[in-house]
Amino acid sequence: MLNVRRIASVSLALVICFGLFAIAAYAQPANQFVIASPYEGVDWAAFGQYKAAFHVHTTQSDGAASVADTVRDHYNKGFDILTITDHNVLTDGWGDHMAAEEIAAIYAGTYRGPYPGLLSTHRRQQQNGMISIPATNEQSRTDHICSYWAPFNNESSATMQDTLGRIGSYSGLAILNHPGRYTGGVAGGSAGAATSNDPANIAKYVELFREFDSAVGMEIINKLDDESKSDRILWDNILMQLMPEGRGVWGFSNDDSHFIDAIGYSFNVMLMPELTANAAKASMQNGAFYAVSRVARPEGVNTGLFGLWPISPGNFSTLYMFNQSTPGIVNIIAENDSITITGTDYSRIEWIADGRVIATGPRLDLNAHQDSINHNYVRAQLISGTGIAFTQPFGIWAADEDAPQASAPGAVAPPPTGDSRTLLFGLLALMLLSGMGLIVFAGRKKTSAQ
Repeated sequence: MLNVRRIASVSLALVICFGLFAIAAYAQPANQFVIASPYEGVDWAAFGQYKAAFHVHTTQSDGAASVADTVRDHYNKGFDILTITDHNVLTDGWGDHMAAEEIAAIYAGTYRGPYPGLLSTHRRQQQNGMISIPATNEQSRTDHICSYWAPFNNESSATMQDTLGRIGSYSGLAILNHPGRYTGGVAGGSAGAATSNDPANIAKYVELFREFDSAVGMEIINKLDDESKSDRILWDNILMQLMPEGRGVWGFSNDDSHFIDAIGYSFNVMLMPELTANAAKASMQNGAFYAVSRVARPEGVNTGLFGLWPISPGNFSTLYMFNQSTPGIVNIIAENDSITITGTDYSRIEWIADGRVIATGPRLDLNAHQDSINHNYVRAQLISGTGIAFTQPFGIWAADEDAPQASAPGAVAPPPTGDSRTLLFGLLALMLLSGMGLIVFAGRKKTSAQ
């Protein structure tokens, strides 16, 4: 009899405590926003950060360096992933250009030179090797498109639609290169902004990304940000139209190098559980990476001696940049109506929505800036005097909004929502019923004992 009473008393006490906890939880305001983060699946503590080059030329097309020297120099400069993308030349690894023993050493991380280029001291610091990506190319019959995992050369009469469709037929991926070359954004300044804001130019890219899942993104930095200096404006305009549909467009930073001294200024940092081609493909598809450049002209990054812009592409006069730091990202937390970035080697963080800076600092409070986010996205850039790092765009939806569902690479529709308080009160009800049952049972035992 005593044990039953004790059990009933303990159960009742637990119900009361749990009830107080539930009341406290209910008193907290529910999240007003759902954040679709491209970094949702990234384990920042366990994943590696791998430096990738996705746009590279050699003597196979119009480059000045051989494939072998291009591979050696990228390895020396700390790259972990290298794609050779010569114009209309299909490249599938480096086996036709280097000795098997040398390739094996580069993949294993044990290669120690010799290295090409000026001042070619051993610079590589990481212990892992450098890998290639299968079936890479720059399809150049029309506006240039880099293709990956797509073993073909486009036909001389191919359109952008033809090329992207064929890449998709192989389940390959594509990056649309230096759009400013074709829109007129290469002009920079007010003229470049005008062309990047031109509805016709915007519509061209919106339709391509809308129609072809194979197109995961576009270059927002090319070389030392010469041709691309208005392309971030175009990127924001594209995001303003496609993010409300749940279609993310990822931003890439590429050297588009044609000789040795032009390598190493613009790159992408892939966040992956392992250094493999399959992991790189998933990272490209999901936007689990950030883009980095040593030069960003409109943002005032690396203006050079006496405020003069460095010559683009890089050359002997710009090698000093390799002794400078660039911003990095250590962690991103997107929850509780806020996004917080932990970074390194930056002086400021800017948050961009609708093509405008809406906030600064490592944490963005969505409730405080909701009136500035009108097209369901926000992105961040970490800036210093010697580099810039761009996050991929985050999808932002009101909690009660009928948000689109993810359906393709580049899709950033939010995860299914649900009020966690439903589970909380369900457990509370279960415990309450259990406690009441024990109390009734104890009462009956007491009556029968009398």
